[in-house]
Amino acid sequence: MIAGSGQKLVLNALADQLPRATELHLDARVLAFTLITSLLTGLAAGMVACWRLMRIDLNESLKQGLGKTHAYSGGRRTRGALVVAEMALSLILLVGAGLMIRSLSALYRVNPGFDPSGVITMTVPIPKSSEGSKRSRFYDEFLPEVRRLPGVISAAAIDDLPLQGGSEQPVVIEGRPDEVFALQPNVSVRRATPGYIGTMRIPIIAGRDFEEADTVPGKPAVLINEAMAKKFWPNENPIGKRLRISFTPETQREVVGVVGNVKDRGLSVIDPVSMMYIPLSQDHKDAGAVALVVRSDRDPSALTSGITRVLQQINPELPIRDVRPMTEIVAESLSQHRFSMYLFVAMAGLAFLLAAVGIYSVLAYSVRTRVQEISIRMALGAQIPDVLRLVIVEGMKPAFAGIVVGAFGAWMLSGLLSRLIFGVSTTDPYTFSSVAGILAAVALMACIIPAYRATRVEPVTALRNE
Repeated sequence: MIAGSGQKLVLNALADQLPRATELHLDARVLAFTLITSLLTGLAAGMVACWRLMRIDLNESLKQGLGKTHAYSGGRRTRGALVVAEMALSLILLVGAGLMIRSLSALYRVNPGFDPSGVITMTVPIPKSSEGSKRSRFYDEFLPEVRRLPGVISAAAIDDLPLQGGSEQPVVIEGRPDEVFALQPNVSVRRATPGYIGTMRIPIIAGRDFEEADTVPGKPAVLINEAMAKKFWPNENPIGKRLRISFTPETQREVVGVVGNVKDRGLSVIDPVSMMYIPLSQDHKDAGAVALVVRSDRDPSALTSGITRVLQQINPELPIRDVRPMTEIVAESLSQHRFSMYLFVAMAGLAFLLAAVGIYSVLAYSVRTRVQEISIRMALGAQIPDVLRLVIVEGMKPAFAGIVVGAFGAWMLSGLLSRLIFGVSTTDPYTFSSVAGILAAVALMACIIPAYRATRVEPVTALRNE
């Protein structure tokens, strides 16, 4: 019942970040695996205890009254080993969680190359029966009406939105030797209407944006991004250069502007891709639908009804779908990183709790088994600071050993996280030192309560009970 409730809670919180979340459910295999694992864990713990008891020297135990000295010595080593393991595992998971948190924070600070705030996007289907000229008229009728809506600053359309990938096509640069098709360089190709660059606030580095005249089939134009300019014309001015897309070799396009790089394959991709923009009205063979982007000075979601009304006036049979703010698309691109972070944080939190409880339990039991020893020490003149030091030092030794082992383990396993993190080193000293400091502080707090209880022992009463 608890597992079922926990599953519903996780799915409600992370449904949009889990792949095929609707197919996740508890079944007999999961329950059987959990049951078998629990039984084996309990059996292993019981066998360790039996093994320790079988090694006790009965004569020595009888001489010691209740056999506490020998039993305590063997049990202390076992419990110390468990504390070391708990601390080491906790540190490894906490380091992973810390790296994921810092990575996600770095991703949120990445400049996507455009300004997503105040922009709403939606998918607008294009009539399948439309020819090229009719589709051009569709854009000419639809977009101006959208731009006239109250609160709209600008509006444009593109075939594929940023951060979602798209078409890549081979190109041939004018004035350079033609290569065989397989060796021709590929660039990302986006088809957009005039005004798209301004609507998304993509910076224009050189030249100009598309103009209405560029949509005329007789004046092929192309915008390229900075990465493409540096790749093909590293020491030249690309404005005025010509190129052609290999799939449409009859069309020679002129570079009229250079724009900023846009994160097309995700915020975590460091190297920018070479990209070119061509007028949507000049290349619409595959355009069954386009993405409308609208920038507004008010709540963008309030524009949906007005845009829908404009579209229905042009063609009542065309629905609008996938209405989302651009900020949501940016956040969605980070969903996998967020899920990995949540997973690490959950496991690290559980290990962290177990480590704290484990240290406290070991020390509490240690104090109970050493009542006679502590009483004798206090009867012989030991002061409260001496008892505190005795108990805390005993508890912190395995804790520090666990931190050292865990730090080494985290360093050894750091390579496994290299594909999951961004903007931070897998051996980031800040993360390692912070996690180690937190664990040491928690271990110290877990030692203080048993140490305080040890100081409350009444020597006379304790010795009388012994």
